Amino acid sequence: MRIIEKNAALVRTLTPAEEELLQGFALGTLVGPRLLQANQLLMKVRSAGHWLACDCRNDALPVLNVTLNGHTGTLFLKNNPGTVEHAPGCAFTKDERETAGRDADPSPPPAWLPPDTPLRLIGDFARASPGPANGAGDGAGRREQQRLLSLLLTLIETSGLNLYATHLKKDLTGQFAELRGVAGRYPLIERVPASNYLETRLDMKHMMMLKARLRESTVFGSHRRHGLLLDCVEQIKGRKLFNARSEDGFDFQGHHLFWGGSKTPGPLLALALYSPTTAGSHYYELIHVASVPVLSRGHLFPVYRDEEREPLKMLVSLIDWMASKGVKVLMRRPVIGGQVMDELVLTSDQDRVLSVSLTEQPMGPEPDTENFKRYADFKSLDTFRKYVAGFFMREREGATS
Repeated sequence: MRIIEKNAALVRTLTPAEEELLQGFALGTLVGPRLLQANQLLMKVRSAGHWLACDCRNDALPVLNVTLNGHTGTLFLKNNPGTVEHAPGCAFTKDERETAGRDADPSPPPAWLPPDTPLRLIGDFARASPGPANGAGDGAGRREQQRLLSLLLTLIETSGLNLYATHLKKDLTGQFAELRGVAGRYPLIERVPASNYLETRLDMKHMMMLKARLRESTVFGSHRRHGLLLDCVEQIKGRKLFNARSEDGFDFQGHHLFWGGSKTPGPLLALALYSPTTAGSHYYELIHVASVPVLSRGHLFPVYRDEEREPLKMLVSLIDWMASKGVKVLMRRPVIGGQVMDELVLTSDQDRVLSVSLTEQPMGPEPDTENFKRYADFKSLDTFRKYVAGFFMREREGATS
């Protein structure tokens, strides 16, 4: 058995002891420290972005990847699509259940989550049973992963972070307080509010504080212990989160779920799931991460694409200026259920409504509204600013005439 790069270049050959360990892992015969050792080895392979090549055949190398079962948060080995079959009797022989897992129903789009309903963000550990490790439950796992993104979007929308008006302005502490308040209405499991196991800073100190609370907790019963970390991060690259408090970043072993169908540069509001990786373990890790781009570290207004940030900052400044002139304008970004995700809706206290898009290319059908404008259709940022100001200030002139 060999560890290889994704271009098939050899990294190294496993030692006989390591190969025996992985054979036991694939057959499901490992328990206790041996299972932990196998997980640690596979986690290193996965984190480095490497694959495994099996030596069971002389004519070709069947290739496997280390995959995360999103339902349980545990690792398993999966044969790469299209790879050659293993030799008869090989411990890593392809299991038909892998195909069933890949063909499971696709995960639904993010949706608003009703309060006071258990979130079920991660499955409980499966009871030990004989047989090979496999990807059963992947369909449920994908749905649970998507619920993490749905939760983040629900927190943003319910807390009002997707709204901006001068009279609603809050500092960063106030914005996170709103998020924590909403989290209190969402139980991780029955009668366990998410806010009880939520830290709004991602660093080693707060990870250890959350770990201590989870280890000492008695409310989870037979359920898998888990909590949440929420913070504004600089970027998510590979399987690492980077923020201003750590140059080395923080590893996560699961999936990165991002809003809008495309990765966008930071800053990002990130929500991470924190839990042990194996039953009975006291070793906690970041599992899945969901993220939404935001305007700045101090203003957590959601951004659909990086190109929006400059004109959005202008709109925020313009809204403040119009407020000083007696015209109150509220800007709203729909984050859940919107037909046009890049749409911004500006509404004044005089019932004038302007819908705008700040992206260069349309991200969906144009909204069916009377007043819709695309920033890309204007010659410059200043021209766009004057149009928006004129649209809303005309009502003031009409009211005073």
